[in-house]
Amino acid sequence: MCSIDPALNMPADGAFRVSVAKDYLSFSAAHFVTIAGHKCESLHGHNYAVTVTAEGAVDPETGFVVDFAVLKRILQPVLRELDHRVLLPTENPKVRIREEDGRVRVDYRGEDRFVFPSSNVARIPVTDTTAELLAELLARAVVAGLPAEGVATVTRIVVDVEESPGQSGTFEVVITQRTS
Repeated sequence: MCSIDPALNMPADGAFRVSVAKDYLSFSAAHFVTIAGHKCESLHGHNYAVTVTAEGAVDPETGFVVDFAVLKRILQPVLRELDHRVLLPTENPKVRIREEDGRVRVDYRGEDRFVFPSSNVARIPVTDTTAELLAELLARAVVAGLPAEGVATVTRIVVDVEESPGQSGTFEVVITQRTS
């Protein structure tokens, strides 16, 4: 029997959160950033680790904010699309991407810069491939995937993308309303 008295004078406000950070919520990818003269302007790679946190009401039937398995099920296909690829930002005016004979050619700042096999590229709808913008992309993918999983009580999603130990970018989405 629990000896904690539920009638203790405790504040009534609070928030429930769950987080998932598993070894398999990760991806390895090459990228470059489009900041002239920056050392990360050169093509380089990272072993990214992803953490997703969901906040919301606890479902009275399950006791979950959201089942951990749901968050993993939504994220894993997206991460597979990025894993072992060169990440190319499709929304950056400094980058022109074109396909020719099974290859992707990348012009950067008006110069022919890279050529990759098409199968090695992930074209992603961001202005740059920074950890922050990758976190936003993944957070929005989680939010978009929740309705199909029958989850309607989550009010906030936070995704953290770590590109190396101790270095990460985070994006938070506040879910204000759901449409059925």
